[in-house]
Amino acid sequence: MRNFVHLHCASAFSAHYGVSWPEDLAQAAAADGANALAITDRDGLYGAVKHVKACMAAGIDPLVGVDLAVLEEGQNGLEVAGRVVILAHGSAALAPAAGYGALCRLISAAHDQPRGLVGLTMAQLATAVLDSDSGRAALTVLLGPASPVGRALNGRKYLLPRSKFLTWRNTMPVGSLAVEILSHLSAPGAPMSTSHAVRMLKLAQEFDVPAVLSNAVRYSCEDDAPTADVLDAARHISPLEKLNDLQPTGQAWLKSAAHMHAVAQEIVYQGGYGDAELRQLWSNTEQLADKCRLDPAGDLGWKQPKTPESQVLGLAQPPGLELRQRTEAGLNQRFGGLPGKKLLEVRNRLETELATISGLGFDSYFLTVAEVSEMIKDMGVRRAARGSGASSLVNYLLGISAVDPIANDLLFERFLSLDR
Repeated sequence: MRNFVHLHCASAFSAHYGVSWPEDLAQAAAADGANALAITDRDGLYGAVKHVKACMAAGIDPLVGVDLAVLEEGQNGLEVAGRVVILAHGSAALAPAAGYGALCRLISAAHDQPRGLVGLTMAQLATAVLDSDSGRAALTVLLGPASPVGRALNGRKYLLPRSKFLTWRNTMPVGSLAVEILSHLSAPGAPMSTSHAVRMLKLAQEFDVPAVLSNAVRYSCEDDAPTADVLDAARHISPLEKLNDLQPTGQAWLKSAAHMHAVAQEIVYQGGYGDAELRQLWSNTEQLADKCRLDPAGDLGWKQPKTPESQVLGLAQPPGLELRQRTEAGLNQRFGGLPGKKLLEVRNRLETELATISGLGFDSYFLTVAEVSEMIKDMGVRRAARGSGASSLVNYLLGISAVDPIANDLLFERFLSLDR
């Protein structure tokens, strides 16, 4: 079998968990013939930019998601009940950037929980997975062995996992839920075991939810398993993680399509199913991968500047006009006493800087930095410009920098230039 797409993959940007850098993972996937690869770092998009760049260099499509905690009400308020993988849909399924935008908003909401928790409740996930414009699912949530449903299967319970699964299926919007089937060949009955994967597959069949194949990747090659053990030893391990995150069998590498097909066969055949179900599992994985392929330019705005909109800054006029008026006021305040010829030189310098800033589309960015700088000052916190930004007259006139670039003969092009 060729062209298996891994949908659950942590990079070294998942602190104390992932082992391999995005470049190594993308190269390993491409070398096996894969045409896409997902990154699902823990709690954020920390390695996403490196991942997209690495996939582009390897000639494969990037998929982007997150490995996130699910929160439930406990005795002391919200507490972690498990983890799920969430993947952004691409422009093949939605308007460009809709899936990635929904993923960014979801992660922001997950970091806005009380007591330093990072995660979302099932109800919050059900709202966050929707595209606000179309009302359609913009994200897919994978319920795997570390999810509340997967954890409920531990101990061979019957009613509890079905009750939980039914709640998830009825709560999540159509097209936003799938079951993650994976086996790390752990002891029979244990999390990440083949028998546990069989039970997850049977739940998916029973409740008519698509099942996809995964390997919960943490490193690019088999030899890196000991490094993952070291990271586990250095990480604070919660009771929940002891069940689902440790790797007693060292199987969390980016396995080849042939390896994954063998794993799928073992799960399907042990569950009493046949070749039709095996093909369906493989097909479901391909279909979800296709739905989540991201176009770097269209979906992610690759190398396109994204600056705050006028309404975000509360502007009643275009950012370029606002920036000109503020810098003109600053020029009159700081250089109003200069003789005519010297003042004209400063004005010419200002025109050059404003033209460069406008040409790069950075007008609202400079206004945003000025506003943040002023907020810091109002809080009584000392502030100072650093680096090449101190060579900008605009920064000086906005109060971002206290360094006079005219008096110190500093070159603006060291900071910004249309030529590079």
